Amino acid sequence: MAMNKYMHPRNIYKTPPDFKQLGEQFPEFKEFLKLDITGKLTLDFKDTKCLRALSQTLLKKDFALDVEMPLNKLIPTIPLRLNYILWLEDLLSLTGKKEAIRGIDIGTGASCVYPLIASSKNKWSMVATEVDDDSVKCAEQNVKNNCLDSLITVVKVNEESLLKEVAIEDFDFCMCNPPFFGSVHELNPYYSARKTSRPRPKNSFCATVNEVVVKGGEVEFVTRLINESKELTTKIKIYSTMIGHKNSLPPLKKLLREVEVKSFSEAEFCQGNTTRWGLAWTFYDSFDLKKCINPSKAAVIPCKPRKPLIYALETITVNDQTLHTIDMKLQKLFIDLHMDLKSISKKNNHIKYLVIAYKNTWSHQRRKKREDQRKASESTGENNNDIEKSQIVDTEITEVRILGKRENENGIEGHFVKKLKISDNVKPLIEFNCDINILDKKVVIQIEDINLDTNRDYLHQIMQYIKNNLKPEEI
Repeated sequence: MAMNKYMHPRNIYKTPPDFKQLGEQFPEFKEFLKLDITGKLTLDFKDTKCLRALSQTLLKKDFALDVEMPLNKLIPTIPLRLNYILWLEDLLSLTGKKEAIRGIDIGTGASCVYPLIASSKNKWSMVATEVDDDSVKCAEQNVKNNCLDSLITVVKVNEESLLKEVAIEDFDFCMCNPPFFGSVHELNPYYSARKTSRPRPKNSFCATVNEVVVKGGEVEFVTRLINESKELTTKIKIYSTMIGHKNSLPPLKKLLREVEVKSFSEAEFCQGNTTRWGLAWTFYDSFDLKKCINPSKAAVIPCKPRKPLIYALETITVNDQTLHTIDMKLQKLFIDLHMDLKSISKKNNHIKYLVIAYKNTWSHQRRKKREDQRKASESTGENNNDIEKSQIVDTEITEVRILGKRENENGIEGHFVKKLKISDNVKPLIEFNCDINILDKKVVIQIEDINLDTNRDYLHQIMQYIKNNLKPEEI
């Protein structure tokens, strides 16, 4: 699943499906699973029946669709199909229209998978065109079996026409998964491979020749689509197609400029070990398709780096023991808050460790201490106001979790955590690095969160807790 991290951000398959869970939920899928030598459940992707079982199971689980897929026809991979539909959602959002979306799927195939997902997921009305008689019958049956007759219409069309027969009324978009190859020879994975050492495809080939081969290949096929779009212009708001080979994009984009489309956009669909491309164009000038972010880039857009929080103890006289003393005090603070620690580095003028918190134990600490002190004063008869003015000394012996043992806080020194034992079932609330540095005869404490999606307020609260409990005059 090398490319999964580049999937569309909303694609539910960015996290690969759990075969074990699928097998438990769908017994008909379980029979295709096998145990490898490591004890992991796997699927034989070279077996067409296994591929069909996976696609059917995902459609049933995630979209409540029961889809028949003949083994002699193209078996659709669901993550890729969902990538395309999610991209169309992004493109359509630029038009401002949110309801009553109408689309055309050119060459829907026997499974009719694009219209089925689009209609069940988004309630889009779809016209599904197909030239093959057997595929038309199967597609119609799939629509009927899933009670989507009111949203999907399957139309048998002439092989020479892509859109003209059905684009009588206005549509919001059209989509197409064209035959990628120009000849049967191109079906060989090494025919146009950039490297002879390129690994063989992991998936079984499952499609009829007519579904994947067309005279002139995908460039000529999409060229026909572009030329038809030039005649139809604004009958369809957004024209789109999938592209199987990256080197097909330059001549097609050149043609789009020649026919003077108002704007066009390209996308990259990444899933598993496969990459496909998308190309969309429009003759409308009321929206700009170039504003649509490429899904693969949107999935990994780097967040703006966060600056670490810094606390400089400037009034401390630095000596050989200063770093060690502050280190011990900081450890105690974190351990009192039931945080886990892991040593990262330790040098003469620098100490760094990882700190992990599983729940918020630092908020309202001062208020809690005052409340504890108030209760203690009531039992001894001491005046409450005098106590609030007095120095609060916390002498509570706190049991802490270190190295899987229970130790009291007096055992911290010389017992710094070297390993971290964390429950696999508990997700940390916040993880941050803590650095203690001696710079220009000053002690500087720096904390920085590791995960950019963490609530930044937590880090600020923890730094304030450090400032409240680690004052220069007390060191």
